[in-house]
Parts: sequence; C-alpha cells; structure tokens
Amino acid sequence: MKIAHVLGHNSNWSIETHLQQNIGDYFLITAFTHGIDFDKKKSLKSILPKSMIDLQFYGKKSSGDIIAGKLSEFPFHPANCGDDEITNVYFENCLKRSIKFQADKGFRNVIIPHFYENEEVKDIIETIKKINDHVKKTRIEGIKYFMTLAFANHIIIDKIKVEEILFACTDMDIVFDGYFVTCETKPEFKRKLTTDIKVLRNLSKVFKTLKQQEFETIYAYANWDALVILAQTDIDYITIGTYENLRKFDIRRFTEDQSGGGSKGYYFSEKLLNMIRADDITIIRDTGNLHFIKNDRNIFSDIILQPGFLWNIHKPDVNKNYLLAIERLLKRIGSVGDLIYRKELVLNLIEDAIKRYESLERNYIYLDNESSNYHLNIWRTYLRNA
Repeated sequence: MKIAHVLGHNSNWSIETHLQQNIGDYFLITAFTHGIDFDKKKSLKSILPKSMIDLQFYGKKSSGDIIAGKLSEFPFHPANCGDDEITNVYFENCLKRSIKFQADKGFRNVIIPHFYENEEVKDIIETIKKINDHVKKTRIEGIKYFMTLAFANHIIIDKIKVEEILFACTDMDIVFDGYFVTCETKPEFKRKLTTDIKVLRNLSKVFKTLKQQEFETIYAYANWDALVILAQTDIDYITIGTYENLRKFDIRRFTEDQSGGGSKGYYFSEKLLNMIRADDITIIRDTGNLHFIKNDRNIFSDIILQPGFLWNIHKPDVNKNYLLAIERLLKRIGSVGDLIYRKELVLNLIEDAIKRYESLERNYIYLDNESSNYHLNIWRTYLRNA
C-alpha cells in the first residue's frame, strides 16, 4: 500500500513532509489547483517521477462556469465545451485526449477521467465500455491505466446501482489495470464524516470486489474513515490531504465558486480517531486532560499543543500534524496481512477511542459537534457485522 499526498492549495506543505519527515510515498496532482503548467513548477519537478494527475472532469461543462481553479487551461477539458458541442462524441474525445496527454507527459499511472453522474448508471457504464475499447487498442507498454469511478451520494447508497456498476467494471473484457475511486459522502451538518452505514457498506463492497477481481485500487480524496475500508481489504493507494476539500469529494467544488471561510483549524487525534476543534483544546489542556488526545512521537503535534499557540487552519504545522498522524495509522493497519487480525486491530483502536471519550466525560469534558464521538459507534457496529 502506498500513501499518496493530494497536491492542492499550499501543496508545498505536503511535499515538505515527504522530503523532511518521509511522510507518504506518492503524489496526486490536482488539475484544479496546478493547471496545465504543473510540470514547470519548481516545487513539483522533484516529485513528478512518483506522481499521477487527476484532470478532474467531474463537472463536465459546468466547470467552465466557475471563476476559481485552472481546469479551463487544459484544451481538452469539458470546461471548454461550447453550447453547440454537448454531445457524447465530444466528451469521449475529451477522455481520449486526456489519456494521450498523460502518456505524453510521462506518467506511468494514467488516471482516466470520468464524469459525475447523479442518477444515470447506464451513462457511467456506457462510458466505461467505450473507453475500455479505446485503451484496448491504444495501450502503451509500461503504463497502468486506472478508470475513474466517481460515486455520487445517490448512487453509493443504492446497493443495486453499485452492484450494476461493479458488474460492468469486472467484466472479462475489461483491460484497465485498476480503478481510481472517489465518493461523495455528504456528512451531516457539524460533522466531518458520514454516519450513513449504507455508504460504509457499499463503498467497502466496491473496494473488496475490485481487489478480489485483482484490480489495483486508488482511494482518492479519502478522509480518515478510510481506516474502516482498509480494515476489510487491501487498497493499493490511499490519498491524504491537508485541507478538507482534498479529503472530501464534493461535486460543488467543480461546478460552483466557493469560499473557504475562516477557521482556527482542528487537531487530529490518533487516540480519539477524530478532529478536535481548536477551541476545545484549551479546556482539555486547562483541565489536565491533554494526555487523552495527544499524539505521541509527532513533532507537529508537540508544536501546536503548546500553550499560547495561535491556531489557524492555514498554519502548516496544523495540517502537517494530520498528515503524520493519518499516515501512521494507515501504515500500521495496512501492514497487517491477515484481514481477520487487521479488522480486529481497527476494532481495538475504535474501542480505545471510545474509552478515551468516556474518560473525558468522567472528567466533565463534554465535546460536541465535530469534536464529539458521533462516528465511532457506527464504525464499531458496522465492522462487528461486516
């Protein structure tokens, strides 16, 4: 298993952690942030040999309506589609040109873009079949081809639709080496992660089925609930990201202009398996309960938990704490080869996190909203019955 940094805004932080702390093995360049001249950027040149690029076709023509981002710099991106060009043939040609573009740039892992379809499974499958035929005729030795599966929330919660897509993806005629999987999870308000057990169940089925059929898998824009998926099956690449929009797939990022807003940031705790709001850190420290949440052997954690640290979501150490902590968790879990023991390890981590929340409450520390234990019992229930 390889850990891949998602390179978006302030991607130098991710590259620094790789070069200085050996965090991560690979990189996913985002077209939205870096544009067509990504390979001319000094900060990216050194890591290009172990990189892949997501050209992010998710929003189709709608991506051309947003001011933010650099998707329109790619001449073959659907963002440049004119009103008189909205045809299946046009979009298929965009996909074919994107494959050639990546091969010409020297990428050994080619991520074939796909479109976000909210309802029409038949459109997803039709595109997969047509691009599979194209790859069959044009594939280049030494390149691995990964087809994108961008699961809309309405689809991932529907077991029948998921099975229909998987049936097509594992057909004997498929020549892709693997799949680049991302999923719209839609967490509830004041939550970072989904608590919809249908999402966990069906997304797990996607990864388990693809791996059973010997495809390589990339879990893209993964949040830390990737721990639950990894507990059940091997995954070849899992991405980690600094900002939330690099850890949570949201189609609106590619169809609407959005503002990030201000935030003091969050502290990711390996021990609680959760993000803790910066404002909650003060009361936890002042009451002598920091040991329940503090990450061990983490230089970035040590810095940001110091009294007087001025929290801000745009400070590198706040984000680097997450990168180091989540990589450590993923690598620890992924290193257990026997899936029975691996699942038990994750369940033990969950049980320990629940006990730590209970200890905090016994000490009259009551965390709510994002900081609370809103997810661990769902994880425990799901894995005990999986």
